[in-house]
Amino acid sequence: MDTHPAATYKGYDLYPLVYRHAAARVWPEPRPDRSFDAAVVICLAGQSPEDGQARTFRLQAAPWDNVGGARRGALRYAEDIINGTVPGVSVALAGLQG
Repeated sequence: MDTHPAATYKGYDLYPLVYRHAAARVWPEPRPDRSFDAAVVICLAGQSPEDGQARTFRLQAAPWDNVGGARRGALRYAEDIINGTVPGVSVALAGLQG
């Protein structure tokens, strides 16, 4: 994970995590060359995400076909969590309040 946040939003540091999508194997086997899943780590601004004051949220979106799109999607998802627009998920419920 990066040591510097990719963005800061409303008092929270955001660290997007992008990793290769593990597609289910079926026959005949379609194999996209590259697809990516994403998650985001949210912690209070200025805190280290390794201090136990961070939470990771995995996106439940379809895989992205490039890293940039996955990073942007992760940051947008984090902003939605902070704004309280993701049903059942919030930074307050995760214990991250500043």
